[in-house]
Amino acid sequence: MGAMELWLRESGPAFLRTVGIRKGDRVLDFGCGPGGYAVPLALVVGPEGRVVAVDRDAARLESLEERAVEFHVRDVIEVRRTDGSLALDRIDEGSLDAALLFDVLQHVEDWDTLFASLRRVLKSGGLMLVNPSRCSHPGRVDVERLNARLTAHGFALERIEHGRVMHYDFLHEEEILVFRAP
Repeated sequence: MGAMELWLRESGPAFLRTVGIRKGDRVLDFGCGPGGYAVPLALVVGPEGRVVAVDRDAARLESLEERAVEFHVRDVIEVRRTDGSLALDRIDEGSLDAALLFDVLQHVEDWDTLFASLRRVLKSGGLMLVNPSRCSHPGRVDVERLNARLTAHGFALERIEHGRVMHYDFLHEEEILVFRAP
């Protein structure tokens, strides 16, 4: 079993459980790409839960759909193309238990619109899991600025987890900031 398959089947689900994802949860994977987190999320939440996987790249979403079929989680993952919108207007208010922002914020210029949208769709007390992707491109996320912007939107930093996470096709140690929605 290769590193990616091991991540998708075992390591990824185990990691997501440690940061607070549970069976039956409804979770948003914002900037999901080809499913490096959406598939393990679906395995954790199971058929009682839901993963809303959004991305602006049609080719990556097609890859995600293929992986979802391969891992028998197609019925759990709802794939949506954003066309770059940060509004999340097709997601009901207060309908999600958690949201993942992994390796995506460095690609988003308007954090305030995104954070306001996430506050709207998350349940009170819902989890916002952020990987600031210190090794990523096109630049690193300023964690102090991130914390200040999320605090301004009412989110509270609960804890910082450390773990081996998937970045494209390799595992590396990263921080995961765990915020709670107001």
